Amino acid sequence: MHLSFYTYSYTDVLDQPIPETLAFAAGVGYTRVDVSGTHGKSNDPGSFDAARRKLTRETAERFGLRVAAVITHAELTGTIAAGKPLDLKGSVDLAVDLGAPVVTFHMGGPQEGIAPEALWKKTAKAIRAAADYGSSKHVSLAVDGIWPTWIDDSPDALQRLFDDVGSDDFGVNFDPCYLELIDVDPVKFFDRFAKRIRHTHLKDHIGKYPKWTHHIPGQGSMDYTPLVAVAAKHKYSGAMTVECFTNMELTEAARVGFRTMTAAAEKTGMSFVGAAT
Repeated sequence: MHLSFYTYSYTDVLDQPIPETLAFAAGVGYTRVDVSGTHGKSNDPGSFDAARRKLTRETAERFGLRVAAVITHAELTGTIAAGKPLDLKGSVDLAVDLGAPVVTFHMGGPQEGIAPEALWKKTAKAIRAAADYGSSKHVSLAVDGIWPTWIDDSPDALQRLFDDVGSDDFGVNFDPCYLELIDVDPVKFFDRFAKRIRHTHLKDHIGKYPKWTHHIPGQGSMDYTPLVAVAAKHKYSGAMTVECFTNMELTEAARVGFRTMTAAAEKTGMSFVGAAT
């Protein structure tokens, strides 16, 4: 497993320089980074232009990092209803340019004017087309978990989605914080979907859905040791990404998140690839 840092909050929302952000992540000890699939306020992966792609990849290589995943944020069902579906194929192309093996996306919920079953079929069809395209480029898709207001609102709904899409290159981003918020056991979730987990986001929280606050990993209520243990049990070899937000200062977020996850790994008797404690 590799320990990754979520750069989106800093390089895109706060517009902090890519070189300095990636250099700091590498200096802390991370070996991977997650990057946004767009830039600015656009939902178009083309907004992540050629110059920014070149800068990101060359900077990552210079500091011994790899891009673990391209992260998109627009909700798929909403963009389908609006007649401008999220450009997942364009995000796959961005992943290829950056050397990333995974593209994640947010699902979204029911849409006014579209019957639930019709929306489900449209969504599954769109995912299948993007997953097939990703297969040809050696890039997997991962829905960013489950959520009560989304059409994949439970583990069973997620399984139905996997069955209906019917692609081995479509999986899930494991987000144990959001699972705990909605009283889904993240260890049991990992056991059930181990073959479908393509990526992992690790954040912390205090509270329960629908009222909670996010925190830097290690400063909330999460216990990460069993999560690392279940990933190791299933021989998960992807990235586990420390996800922090704009109200969390970069230097503290990266350092505290790194210490939290390496300590959790030590308790399981393993370590992240390349991570120095």
